[in-house]
Amino acid sequence: MSTEPENVLLDHAYDGIQEYDNPMPAWWVWMFVASIVFAPFYFFYYHMSPNDRSLQAELAADIEAAKNALPPFDESNEAFLGYLKDQEFLDAGKRVYDGICFSCHQPDGGGLVGPNMTDDYYLNVKQLSDFPEFIRKGNPVKLMAAYEDQYSQRDIVRVSAYMASLRGTIPKVAKEPQGEVIAPWQ
Repeated sequence: MSTEPENVLLDHAYDGIQEYDNPMPAWWVWMFVASIVFAPFYFFYYHMSPNDRSLQAELAADIEAAKNALPPFDESNEAFLGYLKDQEFLDAGKRVYDGICFSCHQPDGGGLVGPNMTDDYYLNVKQLSDFPEFIRKGNPVKLMAAYEDQYSQRDIVRVSAYMASLRGTIPKVAKEPQGEVIAPWQ
């Protein structure tokens, strides 16, 4: 006596092809049943438990851990003078600038809605270390958005250094001076 299932040829054909009425393998049926039994436990564990175990929460925790793993950049005037000499640092700042700042300050810093960044007149900056705080907090009166929730401290310092490096360059079209003349970067 054989334990193999009997192959039963069905009496209908499609395009000249006949098929057997074979049962599904037992392991496949049991995997299907196990997945149905497992599904409610999974649902309640990940979606109904008081602790947020979603992928979004895990990603947010990983991002926060990565931010805390990196030491913060120094935002002192002396540190900024060093950043202004580091071309790789300025290139990283330019990438951030090209993503958020160019639409108001023009790609070359000449100013459009925002002020001209290439001259010696500044509205909200008196020294290099003022740049990051202003970018972080913004100025709602002048329609400058606050970027502290959108960019990391590292990106804010990088874009600050890049914007400071634009001072003294010659843009294609420069907006009229705004603000007060400030001392040159040391």
